[in-house]
Order: sequence, then C-alpha cells, then structure tokens
Amino acid sequence: MANEQLNFKLDMFDGPLDLLLALITKQKINIYDIPIADILDQYLEYMELCQQYNAELSSEFIVMACELLYIKSKMLLPQEEEEDPREELVRSLIEYSEVKRAANYLAGREGIYYHRYGAKPREPVVKLEVLPTSPLLLWEAFSQLRTALREEKERKKKEDVRSIFSAKVTPVESKVVFVLRRLVRAFPLGNSVSFRSMIREQGDRSDRVATFLAILELVHSGRICFERNEDDYIIRLNMEKKGA
Repeated sequence: MANEQLNFKLDMFDGPLDLLLALITKQKINIYDIPIADILDQYLEYMELCQQYNAELSSEFIVMACELLYIKSKMLLPQEEEEDPREELVRSLIEYSEVKRAANYLAGREGIYYHRYGAKPREPVVKLEVLPTSPLLLWEAFSQLRTALREEKERKKKEDVRSIFSAKVTPVESKVVFVLRRLVRAFPLGNSVSFRSMIREQGDRSDRVATFLAILELVHSGRICFERNEDDYIIRLNMEKKGA
C-alpha cells in the first residue's frame, strides 16, 4: 500500500518541507490535522528508497525525520497541555506553501513575458512631408524671411549704438580738479599720493578712465610729476611749476 501511495518515488525535492507538502497534497490530507504516524512512515520510506538508489539526501531530511519522531512520541503521551505538538510544523508548512505558490506564479510570469521585448529595437523612421507649393510662393516666403532678418539686424545695431551713447561719461575736467585737490590735501603729509590708491578711490569704469586721462593731462602740462616706486607710481605736485 505504501509503494502505491509513493508512486512518485524518487522525485527530487527542494527540502524536507517540500517532501512533506507533496505527501500531504498527494493524499489530500487536511494540513491542520496531519496524521503524523502515516506521514512519518511515508517520509522514512522515501529516505530508504533514496539510500537504495544512492540518491543524496541533505542533513535537513534527517533533522526533519527526528522532529517527526519527536512529535509522534509527544502525541502518544497524555495531552496535558492545550498546545498541539504539530502546531509549529503546520505553521512552517503553510509558510512554505505560500512561498512556493508565489515562486511558481513568478516563474509562470517569467515564461510569458521573458521574450516579449526580445526583439532588437528598430531604427526610427522619420518621414518628411513637403507640402506641394509653387516656386512663386516659395520665393515670396524666402523674401519675407530675408526682410525680417535684415530688420532684426538693423534694430539690434541701433540698440547697441543707443546703449553706447547713453552710457555715463565722466568729464576729464572734473577729474583734473579732483586730482589737484587730492594732492593739495596730501601736501602736509608728504605731498604725494599713490597712483593705485587714487584710481582705487574712483567709483566706476568711467570715473577711472577720466582720472587716468586727467593725470596724463596734468603731467603733460607740468603741474604734477611722478616717480616709479616698485610696482606703483608716486604722484606729487610740481612746486616749481606752481611757483612759476
């Protein structure tokens, strides 16, 4: 009778829980009320068949056989506790069956969708549609485009010229007065001012350029003089010119 029940004989299982689940499913046993004695006999018979056919069994099968023997011995004793000795085994079998069902589902989905995107991507086909039109209309469109580009270029040029003339221009005469006053204020302290410090005092680019031109004008007229001091210049009033 046992040989008839184990008609799948040496099917390979992933582990002892897989074997127990197969035995329970084959005999349509209620997983919450497992006849441990019958299942243990079939489990041991499978292990004996594996030994006869030199099939390898992992240590997990031996550990499960010992656990089944322990559960069987506890069930033979008077039941003083409310806890069922099979409860932990049932919990493990239910968790394993859920994991196995999910794995089978994913494996089936892989078989369905694995080759769905297997084809190589094709090069995109770009179609250019040219509307039929007459050469005269094309020439008119080209002329309008050329006129629009020319007008935009002229407009930009006018804006550039307007921005140049509308920029601030500092009069050189005002900076001539500034340089002379700056040197006069420095007269009691040594009658000299650094060129860099004078330029640094200016606000923007226009002021700096006007100050530089004012210094050149005063040097040219002889009202101030300068001398080199390392990487800078020292500017002084020309006292001889002032006295003359």
